[in-house]
Amino acid sequence: MARSDTRERILAAALEAFARRGVEATSLDDVAEAVGVRKQTVLYWFRSKDALVGGVVEAAVAELGDALDRAVAARRPGRPATVAVVDEVLRLGARRPDLLVLLREVSRLGPSATGPLATAIGPRLDGAAAALSGPDADPAARDRARRRLVEAGARVVATAVEAQLLTEMGVAPDRAWLRRRRADLLAALAG
Repeated sequence: MARSDTRERILAAALEAFARRGVEATSLDDVAEAVGVRKQTVLYWFRSKDALVGGVVEAAVAELGDALDRAVAARRPGRPATVAVVDEVLRLGARRPDLLVLLREVSRLGPSATGPLATAIGPRLDGAAAALSGPDADPAARDRARRRLVEAGARVVATAVEAQLLTEMGVAPDRAWLRRRRADLLAALAG
């Protein structure tokens, strides 16, 4: 097994555990056990739990950033940018709900976790905002585009949390529910 494969397996196990149990309730021993390695192996790759959280956030942001890039690149003429971004992030959330739950969990932890999140995603948001607002947009237009992207992301995370809660309560969301949430989200972002 390649050394970097071990690192990726640690990140994947930590993401799953953080999304399922929360960061505070997950120990390095839990992550090591899930990967089938000793705690010292986790500490070899990540010097502390905070470093592991940072690594997981960085990997999640890269995946979320790739979704933003896809949305911007695939946007059809005449289609509002917000719709393209919301649809792509919803697709990502359907494929990887753990990513959205992780974002909620990180936001709950406060500045020690949200600071690295903001640092990691900031350049991707800036690039997407510039692409969505257009090459000749003034700084205020780019700020508005950035705000819409952040609001869209926060609302999609909230939708993922609602879906998780419904599922845990035995009332799994269906396509009609998702269409309503998408419409609500787009209406809120347009207003």
